[in-house]
Amino acid sequence: MISEPVPASPGGKARRRVAVVVRRRLRAYRMDLAKYYRRDCVLPDFLIIGAMKSGTTTLFHMLRQHPGFLPPLAKELQYFHQPRNFRRGEAWYRAHFPRQSQFDAARAQLGYRPVTGEATPAMSAPGYARHAAALVPHARLVVTLRNPVDRAWSHYQHMRRNMLPEKLDFGSALTREQDWYARGLELTTDNFATLGPRLHKLGYIKRGQYAEQIEEWLRHFPREQFLFLNFDVWKSEPVAAATRIAEHLGLPAHSFQAAAANTGGYGKAMPEQCREYLTAHFRPWNARLFNLLGEDWGWPC
Repeated sequence: MISEPVPASPGGKARRRVAVVVRRRLRAYRMDLAKYYRRDCVLPDFLIIGAMKSGTTTLFHMLRQHPGFLPPLAKELQYFHQPRNFRRGEAWYRAHFPRQSQFDAARAQLGYRPVTGEATPAMSAPGYARHAAALVPHARLVVTLRNPVDRAWSHYQHMRRNMLPEKLDFGSALTREQDWYARGLELTTDNFATLGPRLHKLGYIKRGQYAEQIEEWLRHFPREQFLFLNFDVWKSEPVAAATRIAEHLGLPAHSFQAAAANTGGYGKAMPEQCREYLTAHFRPWNARLFNLLGEDWGWPC
């Protein structure tokens, strides 16, 4: 793979990383408080499960415009696939959602049943589908997918700005990931926790192999509970996407206001050799995906 120079980190990066750490710790503290002070809470009606860097945040915040959506304490609860959170148990997870009394009051006021749900875009994580199916087998699932070549680049750029930033150039990072899996290593529920933040740097390619992830989810949930959205189409029509989600969740029609999708491109072009490599790699995976979906989304296959 080609190696391009990695620019020096600007001085403000350290301050941004500290701010990120502080926000995360405050959020974790708030969530721990929720476990003790919130009781009789409902379980989610839906999960937005991925893919990472495919507009899940935009869709979640657009859905918040609907009066029939009662949001959780945070968008991403990281419960089903994060061993540390999963060990905290169902009560901890429930505590992030509205109380049954709040749910009932909203239903009486609205005249229809509201919904609640969360968006943890980690559908490739081991154990996520199995654990979710065990607790919320009737949940509706929303999956937004992006051209995996562009998703990989957006993911890399995101990690370059992470609190534990990616140090390698893109080509070297792709080679490292392929070498890791070539050694016969796989993500499991056992090593997921020990890999920690490093696992995100082993997913530029893996997370874009959508077919194998969806096949796993389909082993645990019936096809009719899924809604699949093409990010490359809906990013210019976010209202239409939000409308489809509301319909999928059984909510009445609503006049959503458009919100721009965060494409995560960060303004820098992908090295052409990397693009060619990824395009070739994802061709069979895209074909397998389109066969699952029963439609061709126009990505190279």
